[in-house]
Amino acid sequence: MACYEAIANRPGVYRVVLEEGAEGVYVNVFEHASSTEPYIDILQDDLEMAKRACYQDYGIQEHQWRPIPDVDWHAPPEMGKS
Repeated sequence: MACYEAIANRPGVYRVVLEEGAEGVYVNVFEHASSTEPYIDILQDDLEMAKRACYQDYGIQEHQWRPIPDVDWHAPPEMGKS
């Protein structure tokens, strides 16, 4: 599945990563440039709805999205790891 990133650089929202999955598209919100995990994740039905929500909530425009390597924040933990 694909992932996309946009830098919002707004108070409380430094960057947003869209993560496509079988169940829909997760909108992962990172608070600071140094954040290593999202502090907000919202599930949207599809990529179009996720981008529309990001425009409405964070002011992210279509041209700001760029593809990034797939990072599965919602994968089940590997056996033996926590």
